[in-house]
Amino acid sequence: MEDPIMVQLEVFLRESNAVEKLSPVIERLLGELRRSPCEPQAWAPLPDAFLGAPLIQGIASCWVFALRANGRFPSERHPNSWQRSLAVRGSALFEVYEDSAWRPHALDASSRQTNSVSIPPNFWHRIAIGPETFVSLSFHTARATELIEETCEGDDFTKTQQRLYHG
Repeated sequence: MEDPIMVQLEVFLRESNAVEKLSPVIERLLGELRRSPCEPQAWAPLPDAFLGAPLIQGIASCWVFALRANGRFPSERHPNSWQRSLAVRGSALFEVYEDSAWRPHALDASSRQTNSVSIPPNFWHRIAIGPETFVSLSFHTARATELIEETCEGDDFTKTQQRLYHG
């Protein structure tokens, strides 16, 4: 089932020439990865109206992520935010824990059919990166300073830790 908010975000990004405006941010994040070969990722929240217009209603923050090629990221969830991620470069496999099983969501920046994933609040998700660095935009219903990330030990969802994602 297609998420209508994700559809609105994709239209907003096309109309705002987002990828062009994001180019300096993406290059900075890729540079951070090159300078820090042990770091699996680099990210930055975007300032309000960075893309030239306010984000669509209900979206409180936007982030740019650069995730190192062939990386695997453990399970996490956001109890206070709905996450919508859109592939900008590369490919990745998001898995979302639904109905007691991991459900795959392949993302590929070169495909309009499989370039986004929508993850409701409190849904566990994890990601495996393809053969090149994966760059994505992540939209949240929580403000950047309020976004909570919850992680667990392995796939033991009873042993968790929470932190503010930014701040």
